[in-house]
Amino acid sequence: MRIKNLTIGYSLPEAALRSMSITKLRVYFAAQNLLTVTKYTGYDPEIGWRNNQQLTAGIDYGQFPQARTFMFGVQLGF
Repeated sequence: MRIKNLTIGYSLPEAALRSMSITKLRVYFAAQNLLTVTKYTGYDPEIGWRNNQQLTAGIDYGQFPQARTFMFGVQLGF
């Protein structure tokens, strides 16, 4: 099982923003390659073929795993 992409965001209600002269305020969090649950003992169960040879499928040769990235953000509208 793998969680590849996850995005969570919240937009504040317009009524709460009127006093600050803001029309839109959204806060969000996004992550890529967040979680992998597997019995595979190597770095990455989604490894590719080496030199396009089918006989090497499933052997990772110590390749690096996919990078895990996180992003936080705020969107404002005036």
